Amino acid sequence: MPARDFANHPLVRSEFTGEMISTHSEEWRHECEVAFLLAMPLAKRNVFLDGVAGTTDREDRGIKGVRGEAAVAFLRSEIQRLSEIRQRK
Repeated sequence: MPARDFANHPLVRSEFTGEMISTHSEEWRHECEVAFLLAMPLAKRNVFLDGVAGTTDREDRGIKGVRGEAAVAFLRSEIQRLSEIRQRK
């Protein structure tokens, strides 16, 4: 797979690193996902991450049911990290 050329795409400052990143990069996609999850009310976020127990419906399985427990643990740590970064501002 060829390297992606982001030279002609807008840049934004990463809240995680403070560096400029392309709005078409995986880093930006990840930051947007984490910011979206952080903005959710806690109860809704937990259902979104963990899903509804016993369901087979993809919509109700949550991120854990689609991506697995490790992905949810990583997202939770990133949500906490972004929350702490924003509190320091």
